[in-house]
Amino acid sequence: MERAERRVLAVVLTHNAPESLERCLKAILAQSVPPEGVLVVDNASRPPVALGPSAVPSVSIRVVRSEVNTGPAGGYAQALGEFLDSGYLHAWVLDDDMRPDPECLERLWSVASEAPERAFVFPVSQQADGSLGAWPSWCGFIVSRHIVDTVGLPMAELFWWAEDTEYLQWRIPAAGFPSRVVDDAIVHHDAIRQGDGVPLWKYYYEARNMLYVHMHVKHRVGRYPRNVSKLFARAVVREKDGRLRRLSVMARGLWDGARGNLGVRFPVEPMSERMAPPDGTKGPLP
Repeated sequence: MERAERRVLAVVLTHNAPESLERCLKAILAQSVPPEGVLVVDNASRPPVALGPSAVPSVSIRVVRSEVNTGPAGGYAQALGEFLDSGYLHAWVLDDDMRPDPECLERLWSVASEAPERAFVFPVSQQADGSLGAWPSWCGFIVSRHIVDTVGLPMAELFWWAEDTEYLQWRIPAAGFPSRVVDDAIVHHDAIRQGDGVPLWKYYYEARNMLYVHMHVKHRVGRYPRNVSKLFARAVVREKDGRLRRLSVMARGLWDGARGNLGVRFPVEPMSERMAPPDGTKGPLP
């Protein structure tokens, strides 16, 4: 059987994480079979991302920037829009705190190339605590131009939370493109934005988008009662100070989610990276 043409663009979304971005790009360029190009979408980082030429002559690196933080929803919508405007056939989509193993892309492509127009292929993600997960998220998956052309771009108006659920777990499979997981393709997730507390704006967007996706996208209850119960438990039990304010923010989010009021409707504080393990380590964050 004739091998599928390979023109893969690695797409990395970044926000205020220069050290993580550097680790991610080093891991991308160190692939046993590197991508043909790299696109970095700078989501309003301060200072702006500035990269030198690629350490691999055959791989070009391009940076595009949004002066406004559009969250992962807007950032990946911009990134995949740039991908559609390019000459590449497949996007390898990563967050800036992902470090793929050296053989990750080669192993993903060996599966994606079996049906290149329908390629929607995920690695296994190893978390900072060593646990493994295999679920559709922005964790280093390959998606074909044909699929993005068919289903459109992620919902930028979701801003943060559930944008991957709507796009990767619901819209793409509903269009007839089921995902596949490659068990021996591994990415390490440094989780550099996970801190001790949860800012108020995250409670708002999580409550809003969770309800919106169940009511207006899935049109079914599904796991919503369990998920919203976990959210309320986190707000009341795990974090003791400011409970009433968190509950008020969540109530506002649920109101907007039920009415379909999307976009950036609650002020967001810029986030910065935390320390992550050195390259090659797999232990928990300090």
